[in-house]
Amino acid sequence: MNLIVSAFERKRLVLAAVGLLSVIGLAAWLGMDRQEDPFFPYRYGHVLVHWPGAEAERMERLVLNVLEEEVASVDEINEINGTARLGFAHVIVGMEQHVYDTDTVWDRIRVAVDEAARRFPDGVTDIEIRDRTMDTHGVVLAVTGSDDLLELLEAARQLRRDLFRVPGIGRIDLLGDPGEQLLVTLDDARAAELGLTHDQVAAQLAERNLVAPGGTLAAGDRYLVLRPLTDFDAVEQLADTPIATANGDQVRLGSFTDIRLGPSEPAAPRVWHDGRPAVTLGIVIPESRTNAVRFGQQLREHLDDFRPGYEPLQIEEMFYQPQWVEKRIAELGRSLLIGVIIVASLLLAAMGLRLGLVVAGLLPLVTMSALAIYAIGGGVLHQMAIAGMVIALGMLVDNAIVMVENLQWHLDRGKQRAQAAQAAVRELAGPLAAATGTTLAAFTPLLLASGDTADFTRAIPIMVMLTLATSYLYAIFVTPTLAAPLLKPGAGQHSARIETVGRRLGHLAVVRPVPILIAAIAIVGIAVAMSGLMQRDFFPSTDRNEFIIDLSFSEGTRVEATALKGNELATLIRDLEGVEAVHVFAGFGGPRFYYNLIDTPNSPHLARLVVITDDESRIAGLLRWTRRHASELAPEAQIVARRLGQGPPIDAPIEVRLFGDDLGKLATASEQVMTAVRNTPGAVDVRHRLGEGIPTLSFEIDDSEAARHGISRRQIADTLAGASMGREFSTWRAGREPVPMRLRSPEGEQLPLPALDGLQVEGNNGNVPLAQLVRTRLSLEPAVIEHRDLQRKTAVLAETAEGVTYGQVIDRLMRQLDELSLPDDVRIELGGAAAEADTANTALFSTLPIGVLLLLVFLLWQFNSFRLVSLVLLTVPLAAAGVIPGLILAGQPFSFTATLGVVALIGIVVNNAIVLLDVIGRHRAQGLTMDQAISHAVGRRIRPILLTTATTVAGLLPLTFTQSTLWPPLAWAIISGLLAATVLTLLVIPAAYRLLMKGSVPGARL
Repeated sequence: MNLIVSAFERKRLVLAAVGLLSVIGLAAWLGMDRQEDPFFPYRYGHVLVHWPGAEAERMERLVLNVLEEEVASVDEINEINGTARLGFAHVIVGMEQHVYDTDTVWDRIRVAVDEAARRFPDGVTDIEIRDRTMDTHGVVLAVTGSDDLLELLEAARQLRRDLFRVPGIGRIDLLGDPGEQLLVTLDDARAAELGLTHDQVAAQLAERNLVAPGGTLAAGDRYLVLRPLTDFDAVEQLADTPIATANGDQVRLGSFTDIRLGPSEPAAPRVWHDGRPAVTLGIVIPESRTNAVRFGQQLREHLDDFRPGYEPLQIEEMFYQPQWVEKRIAELGRSLLIGVIIVASLLLAAMGLRLGLVVAGLLPLVTMSALAIYAIGGGVLHQMAIAGMVIALGMLVDNAIVMVENLQWHLDRGKQRAQAAQAAVRELAGPLAAATGTTLAAFTPLLLASGDTADFTRAIPIMVMLTLATSYLYAIFVTPTLAAPLLKPGAGQHSARIETVGRRLGHLAVVRPVPILIAAIAIVGIAVAMSGLMQRDFFPSTDRNEFIIDLSFSEGTRVEATALKGNELATLIRDLEGVEAVHVFAGFGGPRFYYNLIDTPNSPHLARLVVITDDESRIAGLLRWTRRHASELAPEAQIVARRLGQGPPIDAPIEVRLFGDDLGKLATASEQVMTAVRNTPGAVDVRHRLGEGIPTLSFEIDDSEAARHGISRRQIADTLAGASMGREFSTWRAGREPVPMRLRSPEGEQLPLPALDGLQVEGNNGNVPLAQLVRTRLSLEPAVIEHRDLQRKTAVLAETAEGVTYGQVIDRLMRQLDELSLPDDVRIELGGAAAEADTANTALFSTLPIGVLLLLVFLLWQFNSFRLVSLVLLTVPLAAAGVIPGLILAGQPFSFTATLGVVALIGIVVNNAIVLLDVIGRHRAQGLTMDQAISHAVGRRIRPILLTTATTVAGLLPLTFTQSTLWPPLAWAIISGLLAATVLTLLVIPAAYRLLMKGSVPGARL
């Protein structure tokens, strides 16, 4: 109390400190780092392994199994998803949700991958670890304007080098890189005439393309460098290279080969920018360290300077996240401003000019001061942080309202300003601390929870808790200082009428306690019974004007065929009304221009279309058009059209995983599950992940015949690889980037099957036709094999129809799944939104006991009575009477953000009971009877209770009308629950007190 008196006496110091902190907060709002969404820790990443030509089963047995076993030995690994397909193995690594020191874990994963690599077979070429796949490409640029892919590639590489001069650049990924190769195609007939094989030509060229230093000589005081020109530096020089034939003659390489520098073969992933070939650059904006809006402005200025140097090529913006950062923050900023105006207007109307001005004046001061603390602590401004400010807006004035009302009450009873201020603080410092503490306790589980979902929403509890703690300190130290000079006796007389209403309610609770409690129980019971009518969801779709169409063809489909169909569909969609652009990505999932997208590398069978519309409202109609007509263009493809999602990335909202060792049984079970999902109302774009198999021509080697000619199995394999894929024999270093040099037959992948028999294999006594050494067998082999946690698995996936939540589909689907008779040894589990929701809720509720414990500590510290604490906690179930009907009537699902609202609501609704019971206790201590104390307490507290409820509701109202789909469920959950709990609290708490404390003396405990 001495500290409070000192603050009151040194009001200028207090006001100066408040003003300084508010100015810092305003400066932070204008200049602090900002981004659209929070940053996710690097818990997920990819390990990619290439083994050209290896079929899926061999890839699984010799590479994927080995890799998964080594990675699984790292303790912090929680989830391993593996895929084996033709020539490629892909492992997605997921860490435990509590891991935040991800760099250390990734170091151990690298060691594990190195151990696995020692056990890989010969022929495994590239092993790549991508530990930053959670990064978002904040800006994606397309270099276009030419059909020459190498021209676009060279320009993109140069632009990448230029862009690194821009301040704030994090990382730049080259996407849609067509690759380069120097291809030497051998005329097999001419080579046979010369007695030359692929191996002989490759060996001679490799020997003549070396990088070998010649050393140095002393030339006086300086060195003279000796540089032998041992490598090729021009295609013409390579063509003129003499090749020794079998009879000792030398022929010019160009006389029996064709040499050209071109894109990689097989074709690499490709990109089309609104119908034009492109090579793209994905720019990563450093998370939590850069103002994305300012960065985007600077980048555009630099691009304007760069563009003339690249003409006639064009540099186009494909995706530009800074505009979404600016839009999202501006939208929530407007909600914050509107909330301030609504709350301030409500305060002025309800409290009068003097009281209203005092409380309303604290709104910007507390908000900006809390933001200043957040910024000083390294916080970043994004939609979660601002949403936390909006949520706290109505609650931050609660303490001030109660304090000002109490101060005015003492002034009206003849006390001097200083005495009234000290009396008000003395009475309320404890109850307000308990009330604030209970709200902080309610948000503690949200703060302490770990995992992707908790990381996504953590800024909400941080901002709310900072704001409420600041509001309490200001209510105790600042509000009396500001209010005392402005208030005067009699300014609060206009509250007499509502105080009379409160006393009547208190009297009703005293004379009819049992009927009131029975009615309250009935109301809560009816509300709980209505819970079955609520929609359940995890996170809603975003409100962006972009959506995605994925075309998935049979595994083994060449990327050229995939790209052709993707562009044909894009051409049709581009002509539809409201479509501004359609970008096509073939062979991979495209850039991660949105945080929710999952990276899908090395997928030749996949084409992704990103459709950009002139308005978000167009998307529903375009999705319907796509689902009706896209299958007519590509009936052989699985076509998925969906909006961008929110929350942690998932493959699909509906996912049924199937586990089993036998691929045949998995195929049978997946067909059964697909039928069940297709028959479930609300499920659309149903597909599976097993693949249809890939034609495989097996060559059984006649070892006896091969040995007779001195031919090894390796020679036969190399002959086949050289004729189809080509053989990499050296590196071309004439340009800035090293390029592989390949030697193969002219047809390459287009080699006719009958020509395989005539392939020549070099033996001891000349060349031998391949047909003489092998027997062939054509079969259909697995095209893709998937694992989850070292077990074979497949999955059936589905999207949800417009206006349908995953919960509605799952409820209907589970009944059908329970009736299925699946093959032996096949088990199923739910993935998708259901699994992520369980993970998120588990993380949240695992920390809930801490919040409950803190809540009980604050209440017991305030009341030192178990009976009074139980009365306070009685308000929690009362909120259910509003939450469930409120969400149903508002048409909002019970999503994860609604769950956050309910948890937060616990700390809000108990505050009314705390201040009400505190006044009842004070009145009884002053000598009033229990009935008088109850009715007088309700009369005295009804105004601040209703006012604090009204301000909280008013502060949240802007979130109910925001364009964002995240916030309405949270806002409606709090609003409806608080309204119901407030009304019932004014009757139920007095009635319960009357029964529970009957016969007790003032100040009684237990």
